Amino acid sequence: MPAPLSHDAFFSSLSDLLTKTSQKSRGSVTLTQKPLLHPTPDSSSKPSILIRATDGNTNAPNPKTHKVEKKKSSSKVKLSTVAAPEELDAFYARYAEVCKAGMTGLKKRDRKKGKAKAKGGAAKGAKA
Repeated sequence: MPAPLSHDAFFSSLSDLLTKTSQKSRGSVTLTQKPLLHPTPDSSSKPSILIRATDGNTNAPNPKTHKVEKKKSSSKVKLSTVAAPEELDAFYARYAEVCKAGMTGLKKRDRKKGKAKAKGGAAKGAKA
C-alpha cells in the first residue's frame, strides 16, 4: 500500500474516484476505516484513524469467467490517509461532504421485485 496521502490529496482523489465510478454503468468503491494502534505505554489516548478507499477492480481473475474474459490492463486504485484524534471532527465533516457529493449518481433500488416475492410467499403459506 502506498504511503498515506494528505487530507486534501485524499479528498480530491476520492471525489475523482467516486465520479469515475458513478459515470460507469457498473462499479463499486469500498470505504474502510480502522484505528491505527501504536504500541505506546499510554493506552488512555485515542488512536489515529486509518481511512482507505479502493475501487472494485481486482487483479485476481474470476474463476467462473476466466476462460472467456481477456486480461484487463486496469489496476486497482488504492487511497489512504491518517486522521489524528484532534482533527477527526473537521475530517469527518469534509469526508461526509465528499461522499454525499459522489453518491449522486447512484441508482435507486427497485423494491417492487422484493415486495412481489414477499406477497406471493406469504399468500402461499396462509393457504396451507
